[in-house]
Amino acid sequence: MPQTATTTKLYARVEAHEKDMVDLLSGLIRIPALGPKNDGPGEWEKAQWLRKYCETHGFKVEQYDAPDPSVPSGKRPNLVVRVKGKSSKRTLWIMSHVDVVPPGADKDWTETKPFEPRLKNGRLYGRGSEDNGQSLAASFWALKTLVEEGVKPTFDVALLFVADEETGSDLGLTWLLETHPELFRKEDLILVPDGGDEKGEKIEVAEKTILWIKFTVTGKQCHGSMPYLGNNAHRAAAKLTVLLDEELHKKFPDRDALFMPPESTFEPTKHESNVPNVNTIPGTEVFYFDNRILPRYTSEQALKVVDACIKRIEKETGAKVSYELQQHAPAAPPTPANAEIVQRMKAALKELRPKLKPTVWGVGGGTVAAIFRRQGFAAIVWSTYDELAHAPNEYAVVKNIVADAQVYAHLMTQPETAPKA
Repeated sequence: MPQTATTTKLYARVEAHEKDMVDLLSGLIRIPALGPKNDGPGEWEKAQWLRKYCETHGFKVEQYDAPDPSVPSGKRPNLVVRVKGKSSKRTLWIMSHVDVVPPGADKDWTETKPFEPRLKNGRLYGRGSEDNGQSLAASFWALKTLVEEGVKPTFDVALLFVADEETGSDLGLTWLLETHPELFRKEDLILVPDGGDEKGEKIEVAEKTILWIKFTVTGKQCHGSMPYLGNNAHRAAAKLTVLLDEELHKKFPDRDALFMPPESTFEPTKHESNVPNVNTIPGTEVFYFDNRILPRYTSEQALKVVDACIKRIEKETGAKVSYELQQHAPAAPPTPANAEIVQRMKAALKELRPKLKPTVWGVGGGTVAAIFRRQGFAAIVWSTYDELAHAPNEYAVVKNIVADAQVYAHLMTQPETAPKA
């Protein structure tokens, strides 16, 4: 879509709303929205503030409340802001989430307190700034600018602000797809701006299988000076950890250049406390593996290797080993590299960021785009991020908010015939 006087004016108008974007994001940061699994009250207060903000700026808001008795409101709110386009054959969805992760230790927040936004050197600091308030503010002001300028989007545009993304999406997108399937059509264009890179060059179309495993090793506790009276669960767990690490990497060696990193990863991570004193041999040991597996392999294949390793260690040490899955998200079918939403994003970047070389890629982390993909929707993940999600001193780069808003405005106004990237 070559730039015209109209589009040039539109992008300039988007840029003129920089302060409005900062103000919106600041307002979002000030209201913590931690789900009950993170010892919070949910998103109700923040969502109602956001709803009032949208209505004050002239938008009608649809609200879909997932019931949840574990939060004070009893509800987990999901909001939709919609603008009719020249054609209603399909909808361009831009989905962001309003919940955030816990801030962590106060001492690690050296630039500001987690829920007190601070603008410094072109960065807006605060929990939830980049993940995912940046994209929410950018998408809102892209759409608001179109309305102000009297520019009708090509298709219907819907901004979706969901709950529960940080703790599984059961009461966010998954609930919406199950209870309100009429909202989405397979021909819709779906963008989840909840991941990216510093240049905005990578368009995420695929994810690995996520398989988190908790292992419990049971031996027999005894005094440290008399190990023959017990069975050291720590030693058995250490042997199992090393064996799992070796065997899983050996059995699943393939690499796929679409992903970063290109291989399956099998990482021992969390380790629970065992005994409080040095001179006691532990009878129980609990540890975890975080596995991210290329889609060409199955979870069942990985678990067969796990079972074989356990059997070997039990025979060798006499300890007993059990395990349970802490999280299991099989890889969703990837969005095809030639999908229309991919081509439209490439076209937008080609015009607005001509020096970039947009490329599709896959990630080891999980995003809600996978939920769409499992239901047969072609969804992409894209934004311009410094990758500060979940970190202390999280920030959003203000110029990225504005530049991404211009990309969203481009997507909203592209011609009905998909542009060639």
